[in-house]
Amino acid sequence: MASGDSIGSFYENKWKMTKRSIQYMKKGEVLANSTVESTGKKQSFSMKVAAIHKKKCSKVLRKLSLFESYKDWISFIKKSDYNPNRKLLTINANHTLLPFPMIVHVIVDRPTKKGVYPFIFPTGLFRGLKGEFIIDQKENKCLFFAKSHWQGQKKLPDFAIELFSDALTKLAGEALFRKIK
Repeated sequence: MASGDSIGSFYENKWKMTKRSIQYMKKGEVLANSTVESTGKKQSFSMKVAAIHKKKCSKVLRKLSLFESYKDWISFIKKSDYNPNRKLLTINANHTLLPFPMIVHVIVDRPTKKGVYPFIFPTGLFRGLKGEFIIDQKENKCLFFAKSHWQGQKKLPDFAIELFSDALTKLAGEALFRKIK
């Protein structure tokens, strides 16, 4: 990345990006990459997601923070609720790429300003998954980066987790960003 490129600088320490990747994201595409490895009965899962929205973060955050509306905007999310007292996001998801319908619980603060938002999955298939997402603004664009990691008992084939996590994360991110005008 060129040293004067503030967008490239944002991603530089988080994920090695080419100029082509940055251009791809500036067009509204979401980059998602997961890695799943198994050794015996143990399995680990890591994921990175990056996106750029052409609007300033103040506009993006108004929609991004509406967890309860995700069910209306993202086709495979059948129900989405947020309990602000418990900071608990609950998502019911169902898609042909998923091995079965899933209920995902995420403890996370509602994103209302630029910053770092840690999260954890307290229950479910990836119980104990931890991560964070970062929202920042550069060049009047809203930048998003998330990473997560989980380790535990092997649950599903590695390729299946990689397939549904990459595809559905990308699909959800792009659907959400299209709603933000």
